[in-house]
Amino acid sequence: MELKARILIIDDEPLAIKLIKTHLSKLESFEISGECNNSLKAIEFLRKEKIDLMFLDINMPEISGLEFLKSIPNPPYAIITTAYREYALDGYDLDVVDFLLKPISFERFLKAINRYCNRTRTVAGEN
Repeated sequence: MELKARILIIDDEPLAIKLIKTHLSKLESFEISGECNNSLKAIEFLRKEKIDLMFLDINMPEISGLEFLKSIPNPPYAIITTAYREYALDGYDLDVVDFLLKPISFERFLKAINRYCNRTRTVAGEN
């Protein structure tokens, strides 16, 4: 049996979470382990669960996605999601897998997933 990549979605917008979940549902080698609507909840989640990949929004209450990423030791792979293009360079400084501009098309989402797969040497399978 193939091991599925464990995904955590961190976003304060319910519609953004729903879209990422819809995109992920088309890929059989990924499973959503959790979703958090802010960085503080994500910190607690990561203390308890092992995650392979995070979809991380930048603009959130309390702690931004980038501040969150800088604050955690040995973070999982991250794909940044945001409506703000100007944050892209900050994300690359943190060695993120990719940077997705909202609203996220499935084609662009798949490109980001394939970048993750290339880094981890796995193949994304489609249903």
